[in-house]
Amino acid sequence: MTSDRARRRAAPAASEQGPRPDRGSRSRRARSQRAALAAFDAFRQRHYQPYLGYALLRLGRPAAAESVVSAAFTELAVSWHLVLGSPEPAAIAWRILHEHVDGALGPAAARAADEPRRGALRRDACLLHDQMHLSCERTAEVMGICQADLAGLLAPAGCPQE
Repeated sequence: MTSDRARRRAAPAASEQGPRPDRGSRSRRARSQRAALAAFDAFRQRHYQPYLGYALLRLGRPAAAESVVSAAFTELAVSWHLVLGSPEPAAIAWRILHEHVDGALGPAAARAADEPRRGALRRDACLLHDQMHLSCERTAEVMGICQADLAGLLAPAGCPQE
């Protein structure tokens, strides 16, 4: 009997322990995490091939392209909750990929990365649309921009000849 009293004294009363975690909030959080994971998986499946094709065009080496795309998706996965909550998740993902490709190209690409953002977007749009033959709709989706902005990037004389 003394051991029961000792246990009761040692264990604070439920009211002294503070609020118990709500089972409902835990299950909502778990559902939210599952939904985010499913969204990431769907995004990755939808964007992996165009990202790989883009990286291959810019890097010219399949192994390097695969490595860069894998690194970009890893970075994206780590911050997916934040990215998913942003107004333009695909645009953020495109920037991440672009930075990884530039990093793999070395210092010359880093200097070129200092060019105005619109110039880099124009080059990317031309690679996806003209060289990879993606439709305008798909190119805009992959880059995370609206089709009207893409039209401005692809305007006559917009794409550099490589």
